[in-house]
Amino acid sequence: MVGQGVLRVAVVSPQEVVMRGIVSMLADYPDRVVATAVPSARSVGAGADVILYDTFGLFLGGGPELFSLLDESDAKVLIFSRDLRPDLLALAYTLGASAWISMGVHADELVRSIELTAAGEPIREPQGDRQGTMAGLTSREIEVLKLIAEGLSNQDIAEKLAMSGNTLKSHIRQTYRKIEVTTRSQAVGWARAHGLASPVELG
Repeated sequence: MVGQGVLRVAVVSPQEVVMRGIVSMLADYPDRVVATAVPSARSVGAGADVILYDTFGLFLGGGPELFSLLDESDAKVLIFSRDLRPDLLALAYTLGASAWISMGVHADELVRSIELTAAGEPIREPQGDRQGTMAGLTSREIEVLKLIAEGLSNQDIAEKLAMSGNTLKSHIRQTYRKIEVTTRSQAVGWARAHGLASPVELG
């Protein structure tokens, strides 16, 4: 029997090794979460507080089931994604996802993210800066990209970072080149898909 305050988590992944591995990780926190392995979103029964959804399901054509989960489920949906598949995470956001965690996080970070998701609070993804570094961005370029994703204008960013407009434009050009985008909206999408955007409130 689940104790009061313990969250019920359905782990959805088409890969058994991933699904059972995460359930095993979460088993170390029985006073906070109780996890069940579910091979398909269609198999998620009533009663789950949080659904942990593997974006690899989207690679196998799981877009409709994720959309259905996000649109119809009473449970909160937390996306978990591989660092090397930002395309799948971007697709999850397109379908309406608003909370995600990297598959590379430690168990305690995952449990905390589940608790934040259940409470409807934003998650501050700890892997974002690391992903920016993996893309070849400098710390300054990561900072600029975060501010772009927050919706600040070039003038506001330049003032906030105490740099000239020309210097900022140079940083932006280099950043866009490294992440292979050409527009501001694409840069925001990349930042969000890689955990660099400001947290989005869960509805």
